Amino acid sequence: MAAEQGFKRNIGLFMAVMIGIGAMMGPGIFALPSVVAGSIGPLGILAYLAMGVLTLFTALNYGELGAAIPVAGGGYSFVSRTLPRPVAFLTGWFFWIGNTLACALYVVIFAITIQYYFWPSASVFAITLVTTVFFTITNLRGQVEALKVITAMNIVELLVLLGVGLLGASFVEPANLEPFAPMGLGPLIPTMGLIYISYVGFDLITVAAEEIIDPARTIPRAILITLGVGVVIYVLVLWVMMGVVNYDELARTDTPFIYLADHLFGAWGRWAGIVATIMASLSAFSVTLGASSRVLYALGRDGHFPAAFARLHARHRTPHIALFICAGLVVLLSALGVVRFLASVSSFGYLIAIGIVNYSVIALHRRMPNLRRPFRVALYPLTPILGVVACWFFVPTLEARSLLLGAGLTAIGVVLYLFQPANREELGGLSTLLHRLRLRIRALWRPKMRVLIIGGGNQGSNIADRLLKQDEFRMVFRSAEYQITFVEEDEARSEELGRRFNVPVLHGDGTKPEVLAQAEPESLDVAIAAADNDDRNTIIALQAKRLGVPRVIAIARDPDQVSLLEDHGVVCISAPFATAAMVENYLDRPGVAELIQIEGGVANLIDVHVPTDGEVVGKHIQDIDIPRECVVAAVIREGQFVVPRGKTEILKDDHVVFVGPPSAVQAARDVFVREGKTAGR
Repeated sequence: MAAEQGFKRNIGLFMAVMIGIGAMMGPGIFALPSVVAGSIGPLGILAYLAMGVLTLFTALNYGELGAAIPVAGGGYSFVSRTLPRPVAFLTGWFFWIGNTLACALYVVIFAITIQYYFWPSASVFAITLVTTVFFTITNLRGQVEALKVITAMNIVELLVLLGVGLLGASFVEPANLEPFAPMGLGPLIPTMGLIYISYVGFDLITVAAEEIIDPARTIPRAILITLGVGVVIYVLVLWVMMGVVNYDELARTDTPFIYLADHLFGAWGRWAGIVATIMASLSAFSVTLGASSRVLYALGRDGHFPAAFARLHARHRTPHIALFICAGLVVLLSALGVVRFLASVSSFGYLIAIGIVNYSVIALHRRMPNLRRPFRVALYPLTPILGVVACWFFVPTLEARSLLLGAGLTAIGVVLYLFQPANREELGGLSTLLHRLRLRIRALWRPKMRVLIIGGGNQGSNIADRLLKQDEFRMVFRSAEYQITFVEEDEARSEELGRRFNVPVLHGDGTKPEVLAQAEPESLDVAIAAADNDDRNTIIALQAKRLGVPRVIAIARDPDQVSLLEDHGVVCISAPFATAAMVENYLDRPGVAELIQIEGGVANLIDVHVPTDGEVVGKHIQDIDIPRECVVAAVIREGQFVVPRGKTEILKDDHVVFVGPPSAVQAARDVFVREGKTAGR
């Protein structure tokens, strides 16, 4: 249905950078420098620079992952393709917790600023509620709609930061920077861990990968631009702060940037600082709220949470259910109004999750060495290893209550993971009631369909076009938003497929089991052998079956090949002019033996095989609940044509031919293949 349609690709390089800037240049630079000044003095300038250099490793890793696997969910989606399912779930869990708590942190900072400077009698909760509702609506309308607001705020914020930094540079007094390390070098590492949260943000660009135009080129560029801008501004502003105001004086204020602007330029500087702080809080809040909803969407899409979480709004094509859930949780958390608590837990989640993502680059190279990589990290595997170290090294530097709470959140995530029926083995000794409950829960959790197309020529491309088609008519019966991966031997064609479809592409020989194994056969729903000749498709299909792909389709016309494949449980499609349509129909309506589209899809003609214990066996056609728009055109019984009448009795193994609109023939098909208690005669 329309709600299942994919995201709109309407975010270019500039808007992608705005996502990163909006999240990275958050309230941290406006509040943390006072803590840094009190911890290590002017040495904090070096701390920000060193943390930026270390974060570069993570940025490069995200660039390769985002270009090779441009799917919604960002770091979680990368891990889900490369590491075991439990690790992927926990990564997504920590990202979602980190993002959601960061949202609450940003909106609380905004509310406190408004209350302190503009509206002392206002309730912090009321301000957070109104703000959350407003930005939920803008995110509901789409990332581009939200980014229009975010971009304006980012521009104001950046202008103020650069203005204060550049104009204030002439007021720097070298005496204020001496001694450069008044507390020694000991506090340097803990301080770097404290400010790591300031560099979180560029990773959110990959969360919106399915909305970004030409993600293979845009994502790496946007990430590196965002990080570069952030490092320059952070170091510049902190140098001006420490050089204009003595670090002891700076440490005594809770709003160091506003204090600096007021010190340099008086009242108008103070108000410019206030406006910039507000813009930073709101832009970071909006971007992180959108990212949080998309991580939850990805968890629902992959079956960790109910499929309802992965629904997209019929009109705006945004994950509205996930967005509403995240917004509600943000309001509840922000009601606490405890900034330090929110920041502490958020940092723990980010550090753990991003460290896992860095390692997933190594896992990706090992599991999918033939995957098309439009952007490659330098100095592999040193770069991903340094990315992991740059995250996890700082986890022990967090305060004790953060570690305890992080352990508690990990335990909750493990329980939630084991609660999913698809994620655990059958537990013995359960009561009948619990067993029935498990079966009921299983019906609610439905992962999306992962499709591997081996062969990117005309056949494979046409199938992908058909499966990724997003118009209203095609989505009527679509049971899943297909996640496609290609295997293609020709290098030039692999590049073309990546640019055309923006999906993962493995460059290699699809007849080789070691290449197919990189596509993770155990996680696939269906593999389609779509090479240009029957011999290759036969080998591909049999290899896929041997590797454990549950459903395999092969394009084959040679009767001998078809017979061989069908003996091995492979579905063969041989219609030379309707291959793509028949693949789509098989995936969405696997019980339909044959289907012909009339006038481009206005009506369908299908042949349905009646099972031996079918519910309709022994009934007359007039007594069967068939949609009025659908007509029984024929009954084929033991090779003979039977003219259908109202009194015609349906027997087991009949082939019933229907004609009518797609929705009607689908409903009729469901009735005729349904199993019943009464066996046929």
